[in-house]
Amino acid sequence: MPAEYDLEVLSNDRLTPNMRRIVLKGPELAGFPADQEGGYVKLVFDPAEEGGKPTLRSYTIRAFDAARQELMLDFVDHGDGGPASAWASRARPGDPITIRGPGEPKLAAPDADWFLLAGDMSALPALAVNLERLPEHARGYALIEVLSEADRQAIEHPEGIELRWLVNPDTERPNALLDERVRALPWLPGTPYPWFAGEFSTMRSMRRYFRDERGIDKHAMYCSCYWKMGDTDEGMKQAKKLDPEA
Repeated sequence: MPAEYDLEVLSNDRLTPNMRRIVLKGPELAGFPADQEGGYVKLVFDPAEEGGKPTLRSYTIRAFDAARQELMLDFVDHGDGGPASAWASRARPGDPITIRGPGEPKLAAPDADWFLLAGDMSALPALAVNLERLPEHARGYALIEVLSEADRQAIEHPEGIELRWLVNPDTERPNALLDERVRALPWLPGTPYPWFAGEFSTMRSMRRYFRDERGIDKHAMYCSCYWKMGDTDEGMKQAKKLDPEA
């Protein structure tokens, strides 16, 4: 059973038009492990009925300050009425929230010859952590799909990493923007470490591309879906479990 931490909201600020940053605080974070940025915690929401299982939603740890006992999480403003987005939109300083975790950070292997990082806004916090933690000599690409130009963020990254922002304001309909842009990138010499996270169907396509067309071993890349178009979080997890590509 993952460790549980009973915390409260310290602040809730709009980071960009479609993303908000919530900082959680509490003395129980004195026991939270260090260096978990890029991992995740599960937010625990009350069950719909008494005695039922709580609803859990996973979010990337953007930053953790052990001295201040503060945990930073970034939320995409989906506007879909789901439990996490509804909570994030109304959370106020002092509101209680329980988290479980942390889950293992998923970081790009630092000894790769070069890096290809990509994802949509759901993966932006994890992508930011990866970019900040790459070695100074790292080279390659980072492609991040956002909903608007104003959703770009200032992210520290090595000079050798070319950061490209792609704007796609309509995430309700299937599109191949991110897929096509990744496939169009010039392939650099040496062995890369591909890192991709985002929508389910794009994840499947990216996994096939890296594995079948580029010959990357499954243990030498990271491809994960964080959401599935037209489905709930529970539906996405079920599809991921049943699909060998996931």
